Amino acid sequence: MSTKREAREFCLQFLYHFQLPAFSDLKKDLDTASIFERLQEFKATLNIELSSESQAYVASMVNGIIKSHESLEEVLVKYLKNWKLSRISKIEHTIFMMAIYELTYHPEVPGKVVINEAIELGKKYSTKESASFLNGILDNIYKIELKRND
Repeated sequence: MSTKREAREFCLQFLYHFQLPAFSDLKKDLDTASIFERLQEFKATLNIELSSESQAYVASMVNGIIKSHESLEEVLVKYLKNWKLSRISKIEHTIFMMAIYELTYHPEVPGKVVINEAIELGKKYSTKESASFLNGILDNIYKIELKRND
């Protein structure tokens, strides 16, 4: 398993867990140190080993997604044709947030890689049908919103 794939999978698990109602108020007041501490606790709870590179990537992703949540969600809503945000599963919503963040703030990662990783996460943690849904939305965001095509 690649370091970034491992990091993305852990990031998905953490962010999905973080969507529980118990954490809704906590998210507003988190700083980078608090996020790192929460990640360490979550990692220990799951008994997961991550390389230092993966840990740094996860911390960066989680911090960025939490801080940019509203703008990321605005982009997503803009491209949801005939769908309401409330109809999307929490897993798919989390995958969308991760992929939109990575596409927007990590241009060094090829867009096709980000989209493919999102599809694979969808297949593993959601349904096979989610792959085409994730692909269609993310591809449009990538090509139209971000005006990239690598």
